[in-house]
Amino acid sequence: MTSAFTERSHAVLYRKYRPKPCSMVIDKILDFLKEKRKTPKKTPFISAVDVACGSGQSTPVLGEYFDSVLGCDISEAQINEATKTNTAPNIKYCVADAEHIPVADNSVDLVTCSQAAHWLDIPAFCKKVDRVLKPFGCLAIYSRLRNGQKFLHENAEIATRLTDVFMKFRYDTLKDYWEFPVKIHDDIYTQDLQIHFSDCQRHVVDEHSDISLSELIGYLETVSAYQNYHKEHPEDDILKDLQDKYVQITFNFV
Repeated sequence: MTSAFTERSHAVLYRKYRPKPCSMVIDKILDFLKEKRKTPKKTPFISAVDVACGSGQSTPVLGEYFDSVLGCDISEAQINEATKTNTAPNIKYCVADAEHIPVADNSVDLVTCSQAAHWLDIPAFCKKVDRVLKPFGCLAIYSRLRNGQKFLHENAEIATRLTDVFMKFRYDTLKDYWEFPVKIHDDIYTQDLQIHFSDCQRHVVDEHSDISLSELIGYLETVSAYQNYHKEHPEDDILKDLQDKYVQITFNFV
C-alpha cells in the first residue's frame, strides 16, 4: 500500500472526493448472493464485511441490506475519517488488514473489496475470506476500469478534447508516478484476478456520472500517482493547469 493512504490529509480528501459505488454493481452483487442462498427478495442478510474500505465510500450502502456491516482498512487515518461521518447503528469500522479480517469463521454472508484488490495479496486474502464466509456466502471484488474512460458533452468535439487532455494528464504527466499495482490495474480486474472459488462470475457495467470540474480536480488529488508527483514536485500546480485547460476548452470553444 502506498504511504499516501496512511496520511490524514489524504484520508480527508478521500472522504470528500472519492465516489460511492455504482448502484448497478451493488444490485448485481446482491442478486448473485440471493440466487446462491435461495433467499426471498425482501429477506435481509445478516452480516457483511467491506475490506480495504478506505474512508467509507462503499461501506454505508451495504448497511441498507445487512443487519450488521463491518468496514476495515489497514490505514488508521482512513478509518478515523470513516468513523467521523458514520451515523448508522448497524455499521462499524476498525483498523485491520485484508489477511486478518477480525470476524469469526463461517459468520459472514458477504465480503466486498472495492477499488483495492490490486493492492492485496490475493491468495492470502481469499484464504481468509474462505474461512469467514458462511456456506453459500459471496466474495465481491469490483473497481472502475481506467482504460476507456471518456467525457460526455453535447458537443462531440469538446468531449473528445476533454478526454484527450485527461488521458494525457494520466498517461503522460503522471506516467512515472504510478505504482506497479495501479499500472496493471485493468489487467488484474479483467483477466488476471486469481480467485480460487469455483463459481465465479465477471460483469462489466457501463457507468455514466455527472461530475463538476471542482469534483474532478478533487478526485484527481486523491490519486496515488498525483500524491507521488506532488511530493517530488511540490512547486508544480499541475491540477490548476489541468483545470485551466478544461475551462478554456469548454468556454472558449470555437
